[in-house]
Order: sequence, then structure tokens, then C-alpha cells
Amino acid sequence: MSRSYFSWIGAHRRSLAVASACVLGAAGTLALTGSAGASGAPAHAAVQQSCSTATLTGTYLFAGNGWTVSGGQATPGAFAGTEHFDGNGAVRGTNTFSANGTVTRGSHFTGTYTLAPDCTGTLTIAGALHFDIYPAASGDSFVYIQTDPGSVSATTEHRATRT
Repeated sequence: MSRSYFSWIGAHRRSLAVASACVLGAAGTLALTGSAGASGAPAHAAVQQSCSTATLTGTYLFAGNGWTVSGGQATPGAFAGTEHFDGNGAVRGTNTFSANGTVTRGSHFTGTYTLAPDCTGTLTIAGALHFDIYPAASGDSFVYIQTDPGSVSATTEHRATRT
């Protein structure tokens, strides 16, 4: 049985709701300007950026919307909140969400995340929701997309604090 962000929220409204956490791209290479030397070296050199779980540290703000698709029916939803990444692979947060117009405030959640050196990773919320995340190498923002069947949800998160 597939679960989407919004159907999972509906099923767990009294216990734990989830935030969408995390993201579709902002990593890559940074071009540095230099001067060509007598050796004929190129004027621009690319520096490869690297990520680890420590890349995401601090509190991030998010807001987004999406759909749950089940049995040919699409149910709209929206969410906003904060997440705190500890730099060691754990995340916790609070959100408000609306599933088909039913609003739930102050839902708390926990989860885990991984990041590879190429700045790609995964985020799992409450063991039930799964996302592919793509942080900027600076960790100042990241994008995500939910990967659970029947879910259509993606958004960007921005760091509000580093601690």
C-alpha cells in the first residue's frame, strides 16, 4: 500500500504529522576566476564542492503544496513549518498542514537524512515518508521531491539559523 504525505497525515493526525522536508537541486560546481599563467593554464578553474550530513545544520523554513493520488482521485494539500537538522543525520520539526481543506496545526515529527559527497541524499520522516534531497554545497538551501508512490510534492527549504 503506497502512502503519500497527505494520506499519511490523515491516518496519523492525532499522533505524528510530517513536514515535507527537503528538495530539487542547487549543488554543482563553482567557477573561480583566475589569471592565465605563462604555462597557458585556463583562466577559469572549476572547484568541486562536497557534501556530508554536516552540510545540513541548523533550522530551515519550508512551505509547499502537492497532491495525493489514489483510486483516480487527486486530493490537494499544503504545508509549512520549520525543521532542525543536527549535522549528524537526524531531523526534527513542526508544521501546519491542510489536507483537502482540513487544517492541522503544530504537528511535530522526527526523521533521518543522508548526504553523499556529490550533494545528493535522502530524507525519511517518521519511517513512512521518503524524499530525494539536493542541497547547495553551502547548506544554505535544498530542494526535495517526495518519492512515495501516489505523492506529488516538491519544495525548497532555506536555512534560517546555523544552530
